[in-house]
Amino acid sequence: MPEKFIIQNHVKLLKRLLDVYPSAYVSLENNRLTMLFFVLSSLDILNRLDQISDERRTKIIEWIYKLQLTSSSGCRPEVCGFRGSFSASSSTDSVHCQYESAHLAQTYSALCCLLILGDDLARVDRVAILNAVKLCQLEDGSFAGAGIDSENDMRFVFCAISICYILNDFSFINVEKMCEFVKRSYGYDGGIAQGPCLESHGGSTYCAIASLSLLGKLYDDKILTLKQLERIKKWALKKQDEGFHGRTNKPDDSCYAFWIGGTLAMLNAQSLVDGEKLRSFLMSTQDERIGGFAKYSDSCSDVLHTYFSIAALSIFHEPLLMPVFAPLNISQRAHEFLMKLKTRSSI
Repeated sequence: MPEKFIIQNHVKLLKRLLDVYPSAYVSLENNRLTMLFFVLSSLDILNRLDQISDERRTKIIEWIYKLQLTSSSGCRPEVCGFRGSFSASSSTDSVHCQYESAHLAQTYSALCCLLILGDDLARVDRVAILNAVKLCQLEDGSFAGAGIDSENDMRFVFCAISICYILNDFSFINVEKMCEFVKRSYGYDGGIAQGPCLESHGGSTYCAIASLSLLGKLYDDKILTLKQLERIKKWALKKQDEGFHGRTNKPDDSCYAFWIGGTLAMLNAQSLVDGEKLRSFLMSTQDERIGGFAKYSDSCSDVLHTYFSIAALSIFHEPLLMPVFAPLNISQRAHEFLMKLKTRSSI
């Protein structure tokens, strides 16, 4: 079982994934932007963005902007934003827009990728995206993933709030209703679910706490009281065996090291975690040969678990890693760049 964090192997794998994905990823083609985020943010936290040449960065930025569906190209208001990949066509004219739709998760991923790469977001169709986010909000305060025919839950609450935070404008959405949705999703056991009356989950707990943090409402006792926040801490801490699991009586899974670890970090409670056991579990899921991290110690590595394992290691102060800004799920460096853009009123 490896205990050494083999950074060079992870970097080699991530650079390879910038060029081509294995055939196992074919079914995830519509999520290509999110997979790009996992690769870029991993390299960022590993402090290896310098492995991407300026020319390559420019090409990636241009590719991301080609995925944007804009109001000026005649797209309907509810479909504006970023799609995950080219599906119906690489064109964004009014004819092809009929068969395309942006998605909140892909728009969030696109904006994060642009920040990581140092783009000033000047070409982002800001108002159209914010209006599309508004159209995704439902009567109960939650958000659908897309403006047409999409599921709604806490994941898309986080995506919507993150988009508004990055674009520096919450005026398009009903924040009060969204906060009420979070409040009603708080469970009897101390965790937060994807929605009211559902099972508490590590991922949805992170999404809810991160959303409140980005809004500056984490300690607003009209939403969650201090007693409830303490119960969330206890619920989260009880999800550790060796690593973390997302639900009661489930096996430990490397990605929950971030979902639970990030939640505890936002609540200033990560020091209560048994960091040695957690690191040992994460290292047991590391692929020493080709790089990357797997879901379990006996699984194959993949880009999602690779990213969240690296981000979790950063949260728990692994040497040589760049610090993570847990509420937005990007590096502190990328977040500081965003703050500079806001100061300069670029967005």
